[in-house]
Amino acid sequence: AIVFWFTDENSDSQVEFGTTTAYSGVVSSSALVRSHGLFLPNLAPETTYHFRVRSRDAAGNAELSGDDTFTTPAAGP
Repeated sequence: AIVFWFTDENSDSQVEFGTTTAYSGVVSSSALVRSHGLFLPNLAPETTYHFRVRSRDAAGNAELSGDDTFTTPAAGP
């Protein structure tokens, strides 16, 4: 899965994700951009995941999204 989002100014990127809101996984990029997209590795098939995104601008102002979910498809043949 890839999580995409946009910010109104250049900011870094972070996604916290997991099967509960304990968010056991984190992926991030320190690149300051407005269009964000991070790949979530090692996801199990047919599993519901929770995630939220966080971005921080060059001045240190941070924003954190609310929780959202997605479900991965079944494994291929």
